[in-house]
Amino acid sequence: MKNFFRRTPDNGTGPRGVSIRVRRHNRPAREKASEQRGISRQLGIAVILASLFYLAAHYAIVTGIWPVHGSAPGADNLLMRDGIAWAAWLLLFPALYLTGYRGVWGIIALPVIIFFLTRPSLFQLFTDPVYQTRGSARIEANTLKADRARVTTILRVYDEERRQLVFGETGVPATPAPAEAVTEAAAEATRSLSPGAVLPVIVAPIALLLGYLVARHRGVLRWFRDHRQLPFVITLGGFFILTLFFVELGRVGGTTPWELFLPVFVAVWAAVLADDSYNLARPGGVLTLRRFGAMLLYGAMPIVPFLIIRELGLSVVLAGSFATMLLVGTRREWWAGVMLAVWIVLVVAAFNLDDRSATRLQLAINPYRDFSEMTEAETRSWAARMHQFKLFDANVLEGGLLGEGAGRGHPETAPNAADDGYITTIAANWGLLGTISLVMLYTAFIIQMLSVATRERSAFERSLVTGLAMLIAIPFWMAALGGVRAAPLTGVATAFAAHGGAKLLAASLSIGVIAAVSHRRANAARFEAAAESMHGDPDDRGIRIL
Repeated sequence: MKNFFRRTPDNGTGPRGVSIRVRRHNRPAREKASEQRGISRQLGIAVILASLFYLAAHYAIVTGIWPVHGSAPGADNLLMRDGIAWAAWLLLFPALYLTGYRGVWGIIALPVIIFFLTRPSLFQLFTDPVYQTRGSARIEANTLKADRARVTTILRVYDEERRQLVFGETGVPATPAPAEAVTEAAAEATRSLSPGAVLPVIVAPIALLLGYLVARHRGVLRWFRDHRQLPFVITLGGFFILTLFFVELGRVGGTTPWELFLPVFVAVWAAVLADDSYNLARPGGVLTLRRFGAMLLYGAMPIVPFLIIRELGLSVVLAGSFATMLLVGTRREWWAGVMLAVWIVLVVAAFNLDDRSATRLQLAINPYRDFSEMTEAETRSWAARMHQFKLFDANVLEGGLLGEGAGRGHPETAPNAADDGYITTIAANWGLLGTISLVMLYTAFIIQMLSVATRERSAFERSLVTGLAMLIAIPFWMAALGGVRAAPLTGVATAFAAHGGAKLLAASLSIGVIAAVSHRRANAARFEAAAESMHGDPDDRGIRIL
């Protein structure tokens, strides 16, 4: 509150003035945006509620699910990991505030909210003894889990007299332990708690903060744009070395680090578009040898390693991101048709190269085939994929309208329920309304990221933000539609809502870069507002009410 006029000594020569209070929502929007440093009240309340839900859901699983169904080896470590991650994500907000962050807080708060709402379901999956086992051990674990549920329910609900009627003279049996199915002989078929599964969840908030702190300095992005050949050669060379010499069943040392390469390829492609967007917008300008070669090198070569390792989903994600960036960078609609044709050729080639993807595509088109026309190997593959879809359908139907809460459904019976089938896990636990709410929340998150790109004036930053946003948006829709059988499954994970350790790190780093671009745009708006007030017409100043 300030005085309309300065208060003057009461010497009887004039009025003292009038004190006026003006509500914040009546102040100019541009001025409010430039002064906004902390998170808004609505987003702050949403983060607090989501964090409380995160704690309550974990507590309900530990106290209500573990005693009934048992827990997998290492469940205590997972609980500790999720507790550290909870604190790290909350500490991210004061850390950004102390660094003077003035960008769009929605791109920070919404992924944290999504993480808090979906992680309890993943926690229940990875601490479930059935989901953690493979092969014949899975059948044994499932049987022991069912026996344990029956025994613990009787002990919890029945009185002594009714227990005597059930168990008879043999007395109360020993409580089965499903974790016993995870024997040394089945160790190779068991999902162990490797550092690759534990560290990304804890390190992700640090990656986001690091991406913001590095990219907020314009000199860093300018250096990357001017020297893009160096990071491109290093990244692509390392990628080819890994794919040719160190890949075993699509993994490197038990992990899948491929997602970490995508932000670098997107940044390099954004630099190429920014330097040559005018010529790329002209059909005649594209046909020069140098320019066509640059498009093949920077726009097509990064996709080749993904085809070598049969990662159909990631090749589609990268190609889709490149195409969207090309449309945004050149603002020429005819590029849409060209890139769509290239994308279709890429998808067809990938489906023909990968037997697993071909099976999924055929299954999506015609799920009922005559087994007499198939080989024994094709029959087994087809039956496994059909069984997976049936389990996904069962998860969706089991959740009903509202669901029964984390751990109360049984999504652990479906394979890949924590990865590309995560949407069916959410449906099993939180029902149809919970699933729709998650889809709407994630869509709002994507819109927030794209809104940063629309406000950016620099061609490089605009293309960069668009590409990074599409790296997050495309996998979300591919996994969501694939989980409900509206599209073929491609094996891609959704950042913050599914498991995917490398995806979580890459997405967090990408969001940090987007936040840095948003922060710089907000600072530029402040300086522009100050310049306008300094150079305005003195006769038009009038009186300003604060």
